Amino acid sequence: MENNRLYKREKLCSRTAIARTFDCGHSLMAYPLRAVYHMGPSRPEAPARFMITIPKKKIHTAVQRVALRRRTREAYRLNRQLLLPALEAAGRSLDVAFIYLAKDEVAPYAVIEEKMRDILTRIAQATHD
Repeated sequence: MENNRLYKREKLCSRTAIARTFDCGHSLMAYPLRAVYHMGPSRPEAPARFMITIPKKKIHTAVQRVALRRRTREAYRLNRQLLLPALEAAGRSLDVAFIYLAKDEVAPYAVIEEKMRDILTRIAQATHD
């Protein structure tokens, strides 16, 4: 069984890295998720770092925001293997931010996972360009 654990080093938490991702990054959308990503040279500690944003303006209650954050994190954790081999083959690293777009609508896990797969395969294809 493969190790699907998410480690602290895989979180995107540096202010400069986050700013670089949003300033210089590319954007993909698969409603209700939007991904903003920035590719750089390979780094040994974590080939891909991510962050999840569920805006308070769109989802008003904290319970729903936490549920969506958990669903999005789980979808990423289970499907990141679509992305990691492509990054290693290209010798690149990735910083990605996932932003939830739907207003007052809590998407079921199946929808979030399907859209996450779509986004990750599109980013993996972009590593070859």
